[in-house]
Amino acid sequence: MNTTRFYAELPVFRDFRDVTRPDSFAPLPEDWHVVMSDVRNSTIAVETGNYKNVNTLGAATITSVLNAAGSTEIPFIFEGDGSMLCVPPELLDDARAALAQTQQLASKSFGLDLRIATLPVARIREAGASILVARYQASENYIQAVFAGGGMAFADRFMKDPATAPLCAVDLASIQPRGSFEGLECRWQDIPSPHGETVSLMVKALSSNAGEAAAVFGDVIAKVREIYGTDDACNPVFPPNLAFSLNRRQLGNEVGVRAMQQGRLGKWLYLMKMRFWVLVGWFLMRFRIRTGKTDWGSYKDTLARNSDVRKFNDSFRQILSGTAAQREALAAWLEARFARRELVYGVHVTNRAHMTCLVFDYAGRHLHFIDGADGGLFLAAKALKRRVAALS
Repeated sequence: MNTTRFYAELPVFRDFRDVTRPDSFAPLPEDWHVVMSDVRNSTIAVETGNYKNVNTLGAATITSVLNAAGSTEIPFIFEGDGSMLCVPPELLDDARAALAQTQQLASKSFGLDLRIATLPVARIREAGASILVARYQASENYIQAVFAGGGMAFADRFMKDPATAPLCAVDLASIQPRGSFEGLECRWQDIPSPHGETVSLMVKALSSNAGEAAAVFGDVIAKVREIYGTDDACNPVFPPNLAFSLNRRQLGNEVGVRAMQQGRLGKWLYLMKMRFWVLVGWFLMRFRIRTGKTDWGSYKDTLARNSDVRKFNDSFRQILSGTAAQREALAAWLEARFARRELVYGVHVTNRAHMTCLVFDYAGRHLHFIDGADGGLFLAAKALKRRVAALS
C-alpha cells in the first residue's frame, strides 16, 4: 500500500489542548523514515553571541527537505538547535541529499558542525517506541505537526548516543549534496518582548503511563493560559514591535544560506539586493499597500498568526512574552509539580525573540520559526536535563 499521502489525509484539530487526546493521533507508517539535524557545538555559538546561526540551520534543514518533498506534505518540527522531519520511502534519498547540503552549509557559512541522520520508523518500533502524529491548525495558513508516543525522542537519543550514532548517520561517501534553500528569509530584527521578558519553556511529563502523562500536559497548558492569558496576549511576535533590519550581521544569516555557493562579490550583491527588498517591504507595509502578491497592510498580523511559538513533540514547548511576575508564578507551580515527580522542566529568560522565516508565498503560505534569543530552547533543554539528573 502506498503511504505517501498518509500525513496529508490526516484530520485536523483546532484546539491545542487536543494534543492530550490519544484519538487525535495516528501511527506513522512503518515504511517512513525520521530525518534529523542537530548542531553539535551549540554551546559555543550561544557563548559567542551566535545563537541565531544555530536557529538558521534548524530552519534551513526544514527548508531544504520541504523543497525536496515538493507537493508531498510531510510532518516536521523546529527544535531550536536542529530539526526533525518524517518522509515516505520514495523521498529518503532526496532528503539525505538535502541534509548533506545543509551540513555543508553549516560548515562553510557558519563554522558549525551539523549532525545529520535518518532512522527507519520500523527500527524505532522494534525498540518498543512509536511515532504518533497529528495535524494542528495553528492558523488559517499554517497546519503544524505534533508528535507523541516516544518515538521521536527515541530517534533523537539514537542520533546523539555515540554507541548508536554511526548506525543512523548519513553516509556522505554515498550521497551527493544537493538541495534548495529557496524561501528561507532572515530580514527582521530581533523582536523585543512587549511585556519585558521572552521565556522559552520546555516541559516533559515523567509518567510512562500515557493517560497520566496526558493529564500532566493538560494541566501545564491550562496553567500557562491561566497565568499568561490568551494566545495573542503572550505571543512574543507582537506586530507593532516587528521591524526590518538593514544590519549586515543580521542579514548575514540569509546571505550565508542563499548565497553559500557564491564568492565575496556574489554575497555582497545578494546583500545589496536584500537591502533593496527590505526597503520596498517597509514602504509597502508602512503605507498599507495592496499588490498582486498580498495585502501588505495586514502582513504583520498574518505573520504573527503563522508563527511557530508553541509545539508538542513528546514534550511541551512554548515561547512566551510576559512579565517577571508571571514567569515566577509559573516557575513556582512547575517546581511544585517537579517536587512531586510529575514533570521536569526548563526555562530560559531573555528580553527578545529570534525569528527565521520560510516564505513560499507572501499571500499566506509563510511560516516563522521563533526562539528565545541568547540560547532559548537550547538552554531550556539543558535546564530540563539538569532536573532529570537531579532525580536519579
